[in-house]
Amino acid sequence: MIKVLKIKIFVVTILILFSSSNCKKDNFRFPYIIINANIGLYSDLGALPMGGVITFPSTRFGGVGGLIVYKESEDNYMVFDAACTYDYIDTCNVKSSESFQELMECPCCHSSFLLSSEGNVFQGPAKYPLVQYQSFLDGAVLRVVN
Repeated sequence: MIKVLKIKIFVVTILILFSSSNCKKDNFRFPYIIINANIGLYSDLGALPMGGVITFPSTRFGGVGGLIVYKESEDNYMVFDAACTYDYIDTCNVKSSESFQELMECPCCHSSFLLSSEGNVFQGPAKYPLVQYQSFLDGAVLRVVN
């Protein structure tokens, strides 16, 4: 009888330990804002080379922290929000690294993100990539939407 009770206590203890370790939920929620921007290929992006990066403040085309346009190839642009995903509430916006233009660094938390890898985290503490918006060429305009 005592042996059965000890086994039951052991099993219940194990179940409690496993269930409590899974209670931590990751509630990452980046603010949703409507993006519907028309960025001129010649007037706004100028002679942006392949692998080049240009940033625009949120007052110009929107975004939580503004927009980052990365020219991946001749006809392909990637557009990201400039707000750091570690603490976007703190109004920390990433900036191009002085040593490597495709690497965006946060001056507040020192996270870094690699644009050529779809904005994925290169170095933490951030755990999430930069928020990416849909973009496509429409004549001489880069359309950015979400």
